[in-house]
Amino acid sequence: MTGSHRQQGTETPERLTVVAWRDPLVEASGHRPGSPYVEAVWLGTLGPSTTLCWQRLSRLAATGPGTQIDTADLSRSLGLGDGLGRNAPVSRTLARMVAFGAATRTGDTLAVRLALADVPDRQLPRLSRSAQLAHRRWGHTLDAPAAPDSPIPVMAR
Repeated sequence: MTGSHRQQGTETPERLTVVAWRDPLVEASGHRPGSPYVEAVWLGTLGPSTTLCWQRLSRLAATGPGTQIDTADLSRSLGLGDGLGRNAPVSRTLARMVAFGAATRTGDTLAVRLALADVPDRQLPRLSRSAQLAHRRWGHTLDAPAAPDSPIPVMAR
């Protein structure tokens, strides 16, 4: 995002408790970390640092009732530097996760979704052509599936 649309963060505490944000409906039909849909469709909406952060924290949240993390270490591990202030890259990344419904934050606790639903219909026109095709292929909408000869991005593993 650029200019006045830049995502405003809040100062990030030195430690966050990461918990699972349980949503049985989304978990049953949504897209888990590392799925082709997340990488091909959500990535262009969330951005690379937010997508990677969500995937990492979602996997962590799935492992137990609550885990404390060192947020400066998380930030460095994502290539976002050491800062934790309001405008620090990690603060904007966490704020973006919240803004797009991938997480919710109360104080020093970050509840992270274990899966993401399809990108909302209102955002589909803003997606790249390849992301729109990936949405048609891997999404759970009532749209017709992509034609077999459509160029669908292949996710290398």
